[in-house]
Amino acid sequence: MAEPDTERDTDEIRALWDHAADAYAHGQASGRDSYRYRFFGPAQIALTGDVTGATLLDVGCGAGYFAREMAARGARVTAFDLSPRMLEHARAAGGDIAYLELDAAEVARRFAPASFDVITACMSLQDMPDPSAVLRALRVVIRPGGRLVASIEHPCTATPIRRWERDADGRKLRLGIGDYFVRGAVRTTWRGWRYEFDTVAYHATLADWLGWIRDAGFALHALSEPCPEPAAVAAHPELEDAVRVPYFLMFDLRPG
Repeated sequence: MAEPDTERDTDEIRALWDHAADAYAHGQASGRDSYRYRFFGPAQIALTGDVTGATLLDVGCGAGYFAREMAARGARVTAFDLSPRMLEHARAAGGDIAYLELDAAEVARRFAPASFDVITACMSLQDMPDPSAVLRALRVVIRPGGRLVASIEHPCTATPIRRWERDADGRKLRLGIGDYFVRGAVRTTWRGWRYEFDTVAYHATLADWLGWIRDAGFALHALSEPCPEPAAVAAHPELEDAVRVPYFLMFDLRPG
């Protein structure tokens, strides 16, 4: 992957998510975000496991969904995001959570080494211009014996070229992907929310991610490619896509 222009990219990401925040938070509050509530959110909660009494850092918290889930399960949660407007929505949703405006690359300068028992990142790392630097920073602030549990878009299916092929009646047949080895920013337009908005994610290969994890000093304890439960698909037919191909990839990492 080419060296990121992190200052420029960070400014763009902040501006995009500030613009998106009202529609994004409304979609969560209304229950419209079925992928989060009925699919990848519960899958990451299960992978994270028991957090009772843990000092937990939630990375790129957005409107606070995963931070609230962790606090409800007994963790002492600090959460941060780059977008001030997203943080306004997170704080308005309540919960005993310390919210901070912070660039993830600055984590090791903001917190003392070995500050957290558990670190979570729910669908946020791929939105950062230099995930390898973020992983290295998170390694500094995690305690010996701690855990980093993270989810990302699956790099094998969230490629720069990606479209469903359909039959004559419009039914989905197969997912066509391309440019897997073309690394860099991919802009997505979100439609069907309160208003349309764009975000940018950074595509990298599976080998890139595993290399970044290793180089940051983490060991891979578990890897998950979640699939929606049949009951979730029955209630939310839009989840059927994710029964066919892996949409998300989850890591349970331990300090090496």
